[in-house]
Amino acid sequence: QHGLLKFRKGRGGKMQRFTLSTDLSYLQMHGPVLFAIGMLLGTLWYFSLDFEPNLLLLILGTFGLSALLFWVRQKLAFGVARIGLVIALGASFGAGAGSFASARVQTITIAQETGPVWVEGWIERGLPAERGARLELRVHAIDGLATENTPKHIRLTHILDLKTEPGRFVRCWSVLRPPPAPVLADDYGFDRQAWYMGLGAVGYVQGRCRGATLGRPGGILERVENWISVTRRQLARYVKQHAGDRAGSFAAALVSGDRSFMTMTDQEALRGAGLAHLLAISGLHMGIVGGLVFLLTWRVLALIEPVALRVNVKKPAATAALFSCLVYLVISGASVSTQRAFIMATVLFGAVLIDRTALSLRSLAIAMILVLTLLPWSVVTPGFQMSFAATGALIATYERWQRRLREQAYIRRNRSLFWVQGLFVTSTVSGFATMPFALYHFGRVAGLGLAANLMAMPIVSLISAPAATAALVLAPIGLDRWALRAFGLSLEAVLVVAHVFAEILPMIKCPSLKCRAKARRCSASGSSCFV
Repeated sequence: QHGLLKFRKGRGGKMQRFTLSTDLSYLQMHGPVLFAIGMLLGTLWYFSLDFEPNLLLLILGTFGLSALLFWVRQKLAFGVARIGLVIALGASFGAGAGSFASARVQTITIAQETGPVWVEGWIERGLPAERGARLELRVHAIDGLATENTPKHIRLTHILDLKTEPGRFVRCWSVLRPPPAPVLADDYGFDRQAWYMGLGAVGYVQGRCRGATLGRPGGILERVENWISVTRRQLARYVKQHAGDRAGSFAAALVSGDRSFMTMTDQEALRGAGLAHLLAISGLHMGIVGGLVFLLTWRVLALIEPVALRVNVKKPAATAALFSCLVYLVISGASVSTQRAFIMATVLFGAVLIDRTALSLRSLAIAMILVLTLLPWSVVTPGFQMSFAATGALIATYERWQRRLREQAYIRRNRSLFWVQGLFVTSTVSGFATMPFALYHFGRVAGLGLAANLMAMPIVSLISAPAATAALVLAPIGLDRWALRAFGLSLEAVLVVAHVFAEILPMIKCPSLKCRAKARRCSASGSSCFV
């Protein structure tokens, strides 16, 4: 900083001079990115251990590294030391967040297989399964188990037709097991994820769950959760009814997060075509909801002259977008992926409120820090890894693209061509960014996913999202049915695209009838002999 200068080549081959403080200010700007990288490494390190580290030592290490970083900042002007200390501080904080979360979670898990026994509880949500549905229950009592040994939440597979709804109190004759551990070394640990999610047992129902006479839960929080479950189910049923016979279940899944109405055929087609990201309520859905509300509110307020001249209309628009994202978070069931998307949306629109760049690697790093602090166990899930990998790659790509466009500002661009280019770049970059994680976790990649996304995403962006927004706006006056029907028709087109591309790929892999017959046998038996 004291007169030290460095040189580098600029445009035209000329040497440009800048002080060492320029490097340090650059480091300060990217401090959250370095801290987020450190948190990511520290959290991964914690969840890879086969023992529990001492939480007190992690806390002391975090404070010690903070003090050392403050001393280095005051005494030394050496960028590499700062980079290393910021990453080390993030790693210590990330490991401490994981250890604190483990100490905070108090999930009761059954020790061994139990049953068949009577299980009583309230249905929280229904999930699709290969046969029947999976029910998540808030447990009231389990026959033969004391209160202190009874799990609070369990998941049951219900094979027969379900005659009850989420929010209802039911009695089920069930067999219960502890959440399964990984079969192979380094495989996905569902038991660990279930423990952090508060899931104490899994099992299946012998026969059918039947409604019982006990009413709503006693606590205020439980009653609110029960009301949300009932509201979600009613919303899903209403959307399914008015969106159309074929795509109504798909529309219900997108609006409320309830996928129990969807057939396994449609779900497998979406996965095979590389469109499974449309099913998970994540960043795409939260971005569409918040983005449309932000854009509409911004444009409407800009048309009101007294307001536009006195108020920065982007800030009320960002506030409305945050509120809409919060409502969508609650209505969709607040799964881990939805919570992560909401945190990222909060950072994005919060940046607008405090006059900062909304989409940047700094904002992404802040979102990652918040997610790892609140939900550290999500770092080992495919959703976390794929969403942040895709978002980071897209932001880096578009920042580079924007710099290039600013350099070519004098060139007049064709808006339609620019939109098509953006769609192609988004699909390509996100596809390649998530491909390694898809191969690692699922052992397969949609070979025609890029082409399927290029055909399906314009339908979702230009028709489905505006139709869903129109249905929301017209609902108070009872004119939402036409918008919901348009929403359903657009999703029928998406399903057609999914089925076409899902059928093309096996034909490319198996041109012969013998190969296709083997693929069908493997699929019917649930084997992985055909990939």
